[in-house]
Amino acid sequence: MTTTTDNAPTGKRHPLSRFPGYDPGAPPLEITDLRVAFADRAGRPGAGSVVVDGVSYRTAPGRTLAVVGESGCGKSLTARAVMGILPRGARVTGGTIRLHGIDLLGLDQRALAQIRGRHISMIFQDALSALNPVLPVGFQIAEVFRAHGGLTRRQADRAAVEMLDRVRIPEAARRSGHYPHQFSGGMRQRVMIAMALALTPEVVIADEPTTALDVTVQAQIMELLADLQAEHAISLVLISHDMGIVANAADSVAVMYAGRVAEQAPAEDLYGRPAHPYTRALLDAIPRRGSRGRALNVLQGAPPDPADLPDGCTFRPRCPLADDACRTAPPHHAVAERHTSACHNWKEVVGG
Repeated sequence: MTTTTDNAPTGKRHPLSRFPGYDPGAPPLEITDLRVAFADRAGRPGAGSVVVDGVSYRTAPGRTLAVVGESGCGKSLTARAVMGILPRGARVTGGTIRLHGIDLLGLDQRALAQIRGRHISMIFQDALSALNPVLPVGFQIAEVFRAHGGLTRRQADRAAVEMLDRVRIPEAARRSGHYPHQFSGGMRQRVMIAMALALTPEVVIADEPTTALDVTVQAQIMELLADLQAEHAISLVLISHDMGIVANAADSVAVMYAGRVAEQAPAEDLYGRPAHPYTRALLDAIPRRGSRGRALNVLQGAPPDPADLPDGCTFRPRCPLADDACRTAPPHHAVAERHTSACHNWKEVVGG
């Protein structure tokens, strides 16, 4: 049953309670059968290539859901649909996106602007492109507090410095006046994290937050995210193609291929007992101890063109287990509790 108050002992109304459908007991973020398509050659929005095709997943408070897959599989486009920032020509053509029960797709731009940043935010993969190059980083963080937190300029400036300090940027007060190009890649990523977590949103989407960073800095960024997540019970969606990072960070994993979820499971189950040949191929390609001098396993072929998807299972042309049954689209089979696989031959993968 939908309620309008949170569980705080003070009985204060939750800021989201003014939006219809708010339910504090609902998942922080729940995507159901989401479909996104690009315009066709005639320019009709959403009438051409389907690039996100029936994606469903949900998050839990204080937990990390990792969304993995090759480039172009629809990971980031799904996230952009959640944030309401799809690129030109793309449009949601079906499904629902709910934040604590609130239908985000049913909100107008004004209402969505009140939710973005304050209740759900995103860390973009290219911090240098995402940050404004002509404004000091402290000003950009302070703008979040002024726009959504209702702080005065002086209060917002002070809060921005505090956030920079929290994400472990040395000499935060001085560095707040510096511009993005004056920071290293890792430090710019910390600035992006500070902006995303400034108002302690319920949900944070981290889109490849460690791209182009060296291994040591990657570990520092992931540790920072984990610390801030634990402090505020943030629901984190981690988008990545790095199965090693995901293994250390995720509570559950959704594997995407050609715009669809191929497999979804708790992280321990997925790494210990994969049930889809695509997941198995991704795991086999991870370098391991003792593999020096040996050729890595490589998944042959390339993901299909969204405008020319094969019939049936989209992984069929690259799958070593493909048979006649794979010419029909597979349902999501229940492998175990909270573990599903969209593969006709999932039992062979598990047994193999």
